[in-house]
Amino acid sequence: MRLFKKREKAPLSTGQQAAAQRIAEKLISGQKRLAGYLNTKTQGISGRGWLFLLIGFCLLFGSYCLQLILRAWD
Repeated sequence: MRLFKKREKAPLSTGQQAAAQRIAEKLISGQKRLAGYLNTKTQGISGRGWLFLLIGFCLLFGSYCLQLILRAWD
């Protein structure tokens, strides 16, 4: 029984490699565009502002997790 044996992967053809390369390039360029957009939107936030946002985020989701835990006991 070869239930857990690793299967050998067939090598990709040149057409498949080219298609995968184009897809990867489009994904990376989209990620770079989105990162640039988000960087320009958050450029004006100071270090103290980021700290308050982080503390607020942790408090918000920490209290939500605590609520889920407490509701599990009821």
